[in-house]
Amino acid sequence: MTSFWKAFGNLFIRAMKQSIRPLAAILPTFFMPLFFFIVNSYAFKNLVNLPGFQASSYLAFYAPVALLMAVFFSSGDAGFELMLDITNGYFEKLLLAPVPRLAIIAPRIVAMGLRALIQAIIMFILIIAFGAPYHGGIGGLVLLFGLVILFGMAWSGIGLTLASLTKNPRVLQSSFILVFPLTFITTSQLPKNLLVGWYKTAVTINPLTYVLEGMRSIMLNGIEWNKIISAYIVVVVLLAVTATAAVLSFRRASH
Repeated sequence: MTSFWKAFGNLFIRAMKQSIRPLAAILPTFFMPLFFFIVNSYAFKNLVNLPGFQASSYLAFYAPVALLMAVFFSSGDAGFELMLDITNGYFEKLLLAPVPRLAIIAPRIVAMGLRALIQAIIMFILIIAFGAPYHGGIGGLVLLFGLVILFGMAWSGIGLTLASLTKNPRVLQSSFILVFPLTFITTSQLPKNLLVGWYKTAVTINPLTYVLEGMRSIMLNGIEWNKIISAYIVVVVLLAVTATAAVLSFRRASH
């Protein structure tokens, strides 16, 4: 057990350093969410006049989407960092070392959760500076950033799984397009009560809808336990599924 935690600590520090270097590579993860936040807030500002719209301004409604997108972009790098280790030979060295397999993959997932938190805090400050409201108080911040950490860890598991299974940078790069469909087939553009047809059904099925609604409820309405509990249940299940997939695929790749 001691060897596990020693290996975990050392590899966590390495994974954390790897995830924030070079700093220039992190800038796009802020640019895209801010770009959509600014453009959509202006382009769709009159949508708040629709009967049943649940926010005082579209900027306020869209702010949690920018926060979620920042986590998407930051945690998606986990697979690329593992792919880098595979291509430069570091991955093979780890497999030859007397290090528990779980202590190799788990630090990457935890490191992505911490990086997601750091980027979410910065993004939160930016969107508040642009005029987004916040009504959750200190307790709401704890719940909000708790969701961020868990979702960052869950999303990183997908990249780690693909990197372990394929060992192909092109496949991993192509998977990046998942961000936009999964983000837009949610209540990112309109409240659920204004959606209709197959799109409303798809939004209801999409687990990210509940994560986004949990974030939005904290920012706009304070602590609404029904939405927050739903968001936490969904994100914990997602984390369990993607982390398990990452560990199993890693074990398969190491044999």
